[in-house]
Parts: sequence; C-alpha cells; structure tokens
Amino acid sequence: MLLLGSCQREDPETIRPKGIIKVNIGLFISVNEVNSNLKSTLGTEEFKVSIFNVKGEEVLVFDRTSEMPAELELEIGDYYVTAHSNNNLPAAFENPYYYGESELFSISAGSSQSVSVNCELANTMVSIIYSESLRNSFVDFTTTVSSSAGSLTFTREESRAGYFQPFPLNISATLTWKKTDGSLASKTITGTIPSPQPKKHYEIHIDAAGAVGSALIEIGLDETPDPVEIVEITDNNDTPVSGNLGNGDLLITEIMYDPASLTDAVGEWFEIYNNTGHSVDLQQLVIRKNDTESHVINRQVILASHGYGILARREEAVAGDKYVYNTDITLNNTGAVLSVCNYGTDGTDGSVICSVNYGGDGFPDATGASLCLDPGKLNITDVVLGSSWCVSTTAYNTGDLGTPGLVNDSCH
Repeated sequence: MLLLGSCQREDPETIRPKGIIKVNIGLFISVNEVNSNLKSTLGTEEFKVSIFNVKGEEVLVFDRTSEMPAELELEIGDYYVTAHSNNNLPAAFENPYYYGESELFSISAGSSQSVSVNCELANTMVSIIYSESLRNSFVDFTTTVSSSAGSLTFTREESRAGYFQPFPLNISATLTWKKTDGSLASKTITGTIPSPQPKKHYEIHIDAAGAVGSALIEIGLDETPDPVEIVEITDNNDTPVSGNLGNGDLLITEIMYDPASLTDAVGEWFEIYNNTGHSVDLQQLVIRKNDTESHVINRQVILASHGYGILARREEAVAGDKYVYNTDITLNNTGAVLSVCNYGTDGTDGSVICSVNYGGDGFPDATGASLCLDPGKLNITDVVLGSSWCVSTTAYNTGDLGTPGLVNDSCH
C-alpha cells in the first residue's frame, strides 16, 4: 500500500481568530470655572491612545488619535483602552489635562464592536481672588501655590487658572505695604489643601483688612454640598514641632526593600507622611527594624504638614531631598517590622509613632517596585493592614517603580 501525504507549515497568524473594534474618544468636561469658561484643550484628535490586554500589557499605541485607523484588528481576549492629552505637567497655567479609560471589553472571533472612552479633567484647578480691601491696603501681593511636584506664583493681576497634579497643596500669600516712614514691610499668610481632588476647582480668596489687621485665606470648592472651607492660616509663624509625637502623627507610606535597578545596599528607602496640621522636625526620632537595628535621625529634617519625606540607605537611592541613614537599617526582602519612634530617655524606650510589619498577612511581594499605602487610607488604623497596600506601578528616576516623595499610586 502506498501512502501519499503533504505537510505544510501553517502561518501562526492564520490560526489566531480575531475581531474588529472601533474606538471613539469623547471629551467630558465636569468642571465649571466661577469667573470664566474652562479653557479648551487641543481637540481629541491630539490625544494619545493605548490599548492594553487584561494583564496590563500595552498591545497597541497611537501618539495621536488622528493617526488611529477607523477599525482595529485584535486577537480574541479581554482589553481596555486609555486616552489622554499630552500635557500632564506638574503645575502650569491654563493647562487642563484630560484622561479617560474604557471598561474592560472582550473580543471574540469575527466580532465587531465600538468602544467609547470619555476623557475627563484629571488635574486640580486653582484660581486666586484678591479682595478689594486687600487691593486698597497693600502696594503689592503675590500668592504661591506649591506641591511636591511643582509650583505657580499668582501675581496681583493674574487672572488665569492654574492646573496641578492632585498632590497636597501649600498656599503662601505675601502682602507688602508702605510704612509711615516710606519703607516697605511685608507679612506672609499660609494655608493648605491637604487632599485636592481631580475634576475640582478650588477658588482661593485672599483677604486682609489693613497691614496690622487680620488676614485670611478662604477656599471655595465647586460642586460640593458644603461649598466653602475655611483653611487654618498663620502669619508665617509655623514653628516645627519637635519632641514627642503622637501615635499616627507620622505614617510609613511606602517601602522599597528589594530594588532591581540598584543593589539593596544602595537602593533601599522608605517614605513617611506628616499626618498633622503643622510642620514637624524629625531630628532625634528613631528608626527601628525588628528591635534589632536602630538609627537616631541626627540632623534637622523639617517635614511640612501633609508632606512626604524620604529616608534612604544611600544618597543614590532616589533623586531629590532625602535623609540618609546609611548601613544602620537594612530592609529584609522577606519582611520586617519597620517603625518610627520617639527618642524617649535613651533612644531605645521611646513610644511608637508608626509601625508596619510589611511581611505580615495580606502584604504583597514586590521586586523592583515599592510597596505603597493606598492614598485613600492615610490613617493609623489602615496603615497596619496588608489589604491597604499594593505594588507601585509608576517609574521613578532609577527605573524601578515607586513614587518617592509624591502621592502614592492608587491600590484600586
């Protein structure tokens, strides 16, 4: 019997079923300025569009919507689409940044469907209003609004809105007047917006009743049931608190124990958050690990109210300001109890301000990425729970993932 056969290699592309999607990018503006219309951004044709699979891997990207074909072919599977304007600056005038993400959708063989992505304002809008009494009483005045990412200065004639990434904002208004002898004097009043939200407009009113009278900062927030929040202010006399701090006054919010771009001996660091309404001096506080390693902070380190500070093993661990504890503290990759404590009588018996067992139940494992506390859980009750932590997804200067000194990635 003679058997005849034929073997032909099939092209893998011909055996993978695919489907078709059409992507619609829309712009949804949910913020209304009080005194003017929201400045229009570039058209959505300039937005960057990315398609991710269910694992979060980018499978297609288009730098401009206008470059995207009307129909896209995808292999069967689950996907989502993101779109955003290309102007996500830390702080800038007239710079609304828009971002949108579709729901997860499925592609089946031979299917054809439309996917919509509605892009909304993703940064925080701030404007400054100077009162008439202030304008009549002072020869000059400026207001600086700043975060850990950037700052803007609003002069007396500035009418534009500033747009900020949604990090805690500090407000500092400097008022200058002429004394009776003709010389100039000035004073500074300050305030904070500890948890600014995207898609929100904060209208800051600066008022003062004469050089020697009272001065205040009042913040109005659009689209809230309680539209006005009075912010605590000072005349620039916020003396940093030192000495004993209470439980939860400082929080450990991020831990990089196993960097990939640097060795552990160089790249380890952790982040703390000032959970109080005043600045804090960290000098003489004690870092502890497992009660077997400790380090006394030996110089002045001022941490602003609702601000973040970095404590690192080496200077090279992260860019920017940091306190270096050198070899006194090592962060075990298998987990450890990391604590920040008061000094007490001899540096060993001070009370605990915050302690996190990052190897405990529910804490994720991470290599090349920090563990981060969900930014919605900045309190002493949630910080100890593994369910409050996740693995960072944003890259920082070394190439590893983390947000040192900045608001953490969300754990949703």
